[in-house]
Amino acid sequence: MKITVRKFTAKDTKDWDDFVNQSNNGTIFHLRSFLSYHIDRKFIDHSLIFEKNGEVIAVFPATFEKKNGENVLYSHPGASFGGFVFHNISFEDANNLVKILEQYSIQNKFEKIFFVDTPSIYHRQLDDTLEYLLHWHNFNIEEYYISSKINISQFSNSLDHLHTRKKRYVKSYLEDKELTIKLENDFDQFYPILLGNKKRHNVTPTHSLEELRKLNELHPKSLHLLLLFYKNIIIGGTLNFIVNENCGMVFYNMINYDYINLQPATIQIFESINWAKKLKLKYLDLGVSQQPKAENPLTPHLSLINFKEQLGATTIIRKAFQKIIS
Repeated sequence: MKITVRKFTAKDTKDWDDFVNQSNNGTIFHLRSFLSYHIDRKFIDHSLIFEKNGEVIAVFPATFEKKNGENVLYSHPGASFGGFVFHNISFEDANNLVKILEQYSIQNKFEKIFFVDTPSIYHRQLDDTLEYLLHWHNFNIEEYYISSKINISQFSNSLDHLHTRKKRYVKSYLEDKELTIKLENDFDQFYPILLGNKKRHNVTPTHSLEELRKLNELHPKSLHLLLLFYKNIIIGGTLNFIVNENCGMVFYNMINYDYINLQPATIQIFESINWAKKLKLKYLDLGVSQQPKAENPLTPHLSLINFKEQLGATTIIRKAFQKIIS
């Protein structure tokens, strides 16, 4: 039977989210509640639903963007990644999805398609069919983002994978009665530290305080904020997301630099690893490590990569695909 495509409408919200939750590679970033939570940022949604025999077989979160005078079907800017979300799909159907996406874009006068694909660690069952077909249909990888992940399931003890120096820091922390971790979504305490960290690098946080509060209202079981205290003074915090049943993500790992000698960043990742183990997640995604203002966008953030490697992380790549529509 022929696969059809149509634009998402508000009445599709429940069916969309049900499909994402049951899919092979769906994440919190693909849910409509996540895509629509933004307070300070507005997007022109142009998400797509693909159906066969009256049943959804894939969804594609996206927006309409005007870039350099061109109409672009763009990976939803409100999410870390997007692309096709699918369940069990045959090679033939996957091939048709890619062709139909391009045909739809031509019919709707899009001149370019751009999206950040969901990394394979978020797949319940690894399936690279669509990536192969994107290459075959001349979608180019326009951007690479170097990211890092810890394979939680490989380590029976959270200390096993740490570099010798990191082990020393963690053991010192475990013996220090004045350093304590609290797991509570108190964003009012956390946000000043987040602002201070970002200011050091002349950037602003991805989320406003109001957006974090809103996200917590929408997904109270998916956001987990670890706060680190020294003598009852907050000195750092890590915001972790449960992205799907396979993976957690360290979205913010922030510290008060007045207490850097206590190694709060290391302590917070160590406790995030313990958090992920308790939840029986397979991976903890530590996020991208690139220089945001470098002339070459591929420029790696070497010290950050080294920090993550000493915590047992290895590299994964986020890929942004693009095709110019002729």
